[in-house]
Amino acid sequence: MNYQWLGQTEAMPVVEFHDVRAENDRADAYLGLIEGPLAAPFAEAGGGLLGQFRVAGHPDRVLLLRGYAGMPERRRTIEMYLKSAQWQANRASLLEQERQSSVILTRTLMPSSATRPLRLGEGCTAIVSELRFADQIGTYHLWLRLFLRKAGLDPLAAYSTLESVNDLPVVPVIKNRTHHIALVPDSGGVPQLPAELRGMLRYAPEILSLAPAPSLVW
Repeated sequence: MNYQWLGQTEAMPVVEFHDVRAENDRADAYLGLIEGPLAAPFAEAGGGLLGQFRVAGHPDRVLLLRGYAGMPERRRTIEMYLKSAQWQANRASLLEQERQSSVILTRTLMPSSATRPLRLGEGCTAIVSELRFADQIGTYHLWLRLFLRKAGLDPLAAYSTLESVNDLPVVPVIKNRTHHIALVPDSGGVPQLPAELRGMLRYAPEILSLAPAPSLVW
């Protein structure tokens, strides 16, 4: 079973997950640019600022979620954004703060409430899984969602790798790998997956405790 649709109930069903490692003690400066002068031109170009998160236990690691209405809209948004005066003025400074980054291009698997503004102190947990075979993504999603519900961790949102040609080389994305990402309430831990789910994965899932960056807190 394999889900290939985009979430029709989502305004922005195409989502980029940017996993950024900032230079030592540069995460604040990096987020200051993302949330400051670079936020408006991205939104004005049609992109969605769906989340900026710090990763607990990794002071220099930041997770960014960027949304688009579709693949053609993604191309138009990014091309317009990269032509903006704000990007041209801040590009070098942003790259100075960044040590390493990777991007997973995904599609929404279920309606999301995870990208709403978060209250002070409220965060979430990301369960990042890499599957052995792409055609197992649908089964994995359904079984994982059922398992999490029984554990009291009904997902806020779920995404999987979008199997589409990346027509923007300027934003390289991870290729030839299938990821599933679930965002669940931050409630103190995720239980070990049962053997049936673990057997579908290349590695044990990465569990990331996420705290919203200041611009998402109200």
